[in-house]
Amino acid sequence: MPTIDEIAKLARVSPTTVSKVLNNRPYVSQATRRRIEHVIAETGFVPSQWARLLSQRRSYILGLLIPYTSDQLFADPHLLEVMRGIEAAANRYEYNLLLSTARAPVEAASACTRLLRSDVIDGAVVVETQDLRAFAETLGDRPAPWVVLGYAPAGDVPAIHADDYGGARDAMHYLINQGHRRIGVVSSTPRPFALDERMRGLQDALQAVGLALDPRLVVLGDFSTVSGEHAGHTLLAHPNPPTAIFALNDRMAIGVVRAATARGMRVPEQLSVIGFDDIALATLLTPQLTTVRQPGYLLGETAAETLFALLDPQLTTPSAIIPTELIIRGSVQPPERG
Repeated sequence: MPTIDEIAKLARVSPTTVSKVLNNRPYVSQATRRRIEHVIAETGFVPSQWARLLSQRRSYILGLLIPYTSDQLFADPHLLEVMRGIEAAANRYEYNLLLSTARAPVEAASACTRLLRSDVIDGAVVVETQDLRAFAETLGDRPAPWVVLGYAPAGDVPAIHADDYGGARDAMHYLINQGHRRIGVVSSTPRPFALDERMRGLQDALQAVGLALDPRLVVLGDFSTVSGEHAGHTLLAHPNPPTAIFALNDRMAIGVVRAATARGMRVPEQLSVIGFDDIALATLLTPQLTTVRQPGYLLGETAAETLFALLDPQLTTPSAIIPTELIIRGSVQPPERG
């Protein structure tokens, strides 16, 4: 197996330049980078992770800490897209990813906290699915960095999140502009700060035109399709049911459509439905689901890039807020008159 010095000689560069390419560092021209990568591929060179660990005091492992059970995690298409983005960024920097989930719903984040306290990882991305103040208090003096994918529990913890407020405000504006005035909402509990921001956005949109959210038309689910279906039945059984329902994630919106179909109602002719996330299943409904797109892959990738910028100050820190976009499809139309 060739050494890094031998790779440098073959590529006609210094060992330092080879090291920069291996660690995906800047300040190497594209031509030089391609020449070094060609030599590496030709020789079959594999850098020693142990040597890198000893020389740089790094494990080259990132933690991905998600306070869900594994069943909850792998049932959530949006979170899987987030994971895909984090993994892609980790691969670019030659890092491995270590996933930690809660062992049971009641355990909350204790497994994640134990991992963050250890020396196994160089840093971590923590998905905000609950109040993370306990994390901040426990890990405030830990030297290794961590980034929240969501809303930060403290001002000194970097956080990456979608424009939840703006996305929900735009969705509610769209329903109002279509003529809807009696609008149901399916939220969730326990509720991460993202849903608080979505509730704030939709309420501000209503208030801007002199309307208020009817608390009797707010039903709580748990992000799942089944809970959305139950919420849909509850709202549609109301003596004066809504003409539109805004579910604060797509899976619950799909459940609302199922409830409407089971009650013999046509979407969107008799009920308009709008979601949030834009998961792949949104386009498989008939009609396709109007929703707010928050790009899961980009959210995960940006969170990881932020963490790498903390590990290497030479890297540029990306923007903390990812724009959302209202995706108009076929599940919303003006309400029936009569």
